[in-house]
Amino acid sequence: MSNKIVDDVKTGLKGIRGAGDALRGSVMQAADQAFDNNQNHPTTQASELKNQTIAEKGKKDIQALDERLAQHEQEREARKQDQAAAGLAGNGAGARKGTGHHPLPLQ
Repeated sequence: MSNKIVDDVKTGLKGIRGAGDALRGSVMQAADQAFDNNQNHPTTQASELKNQTIAEKGKKDIQALDERLAQHEQEREARKQDQAAAGLAGNGAGARKGTGHHPLPLQ
């Protein structure tokens, strides 16, 4: 259980970092295109490739986060349906009203 939580936190952090990387890569690509006079210069091409790689990795991290969230939603819905099928959805405990233990005798 705790490993799953740790994995979820890591995935969330990667998604947040991915959003930043996607934004940074896209902004740097736009800046390179706007300010570089020679698009065929090796340094310009290397910079564009680096920025494109950063942006693509960021997009993949965001997609992984989205898929993880979708998986959690599907699991939650499946548990809800299982509980409803088992008759546990009403009060969460599965017991009918009035069947609980009374510590004092009823008179």
